[in-house]
Amino acid sequence: MAGDNKQLSDFDLDSFDIDVDLDNPFADEIKAGKPRHEPPRRAAAPPPPPVREIESSEPRRRSSKDFNPDMDALLLTAQSPMIIEGMKGYTQGNFSSTTLPVYMEALKGVALYTKILDRNPNNYNKLKELIDSDTDCKEVESIAFNMYRKMHGVDPDSYQEKLAAFEKFELLFKEAVNKASVSNSMRLLKKYLLMSGSLDEVKVRNRFSAGSADFANDVQNFVQHIKLAHEMVKKGKCEISKGLKGRDINIYIIKTSYLLYFYYTLAGNPDLAEYYGRVHSNYKKYFIIRE
Repeated sequence: MAGDNKQLSDFDLDSFDIDVDLDNPFADEIKAGKPRHEPPRRAAAPPPPPVREIESSEPRRRSSKDFNPDMDALLLTAQSPMIIEGMKGYTQGNFSSTTLPVYMEALKGVALYTKILDRNPNNYNKLKELIDSDTDCKEVESIAFNMYRKMHGVDPDSYQEKLAAFEKFELLFKEAVNKASVSNSMRLLKKYLLMSGSLDEVKVRNRFSAGSADFANDVQNFVQHIKLAHEMVKKGKCEISKGLKGRDINIYIIKTSYLLYFYYTLAGNPDLAEYYGRVHSNYKKYFIIRE
């Protein structure tokens, strides 16, 4: 290494004052007229016996050379049950905060199917035997293809059509993740509300004055999710709690926008305070929803 070479170069023998004649270590004895005694020569040592490899009593650990499983197949069989569980929650309209981990895993699973088809259709063809023989994998494929059939009236035939089916399936779980993520932020918001449902301004002020790191993280969560909630309203897919038709997400935006208005007022940021104040006013006056 360059650092090691530098360290070695610092120990330069020319920089030291040495009183010994390195070329003739017996120089002092010769000057004094002393006879030079040669050390006795030793007989050449016999060559060492060959080193025998000692076998360890411990079992040898397997390495990657011992096996090379098909990782795509392992991942498909592992993720497919999560996709099915996520689909059950979606059809039931359950987007509570507790469903967020399930939807995230389901999204990863469908993204894997999409990636295999997009990366190498031939590899998907090789995995078809596994998909047909595994109940969960077969059900996942059936759900994706049924979605395609409802949209286009025919089953997907080509690889591009099958890819389109899984891409649509992937979008479904992205929507589910967004809804469950907003639900999780709704649960977080309750920490800063009074029992009446209005903002606990004393708590917010105290957390701000104390410079609480947890509070700063919560504020960033609200900034992210109020934007996400607004996008969901614009797209018209904002029913988080079944039957409420988006009323819960409107209430979330009203309360979160007021908290952010109050926070940025305390922080001395009039532009952001005014922006969230306008959002609060608009959503409080009108029930904003798109069917």
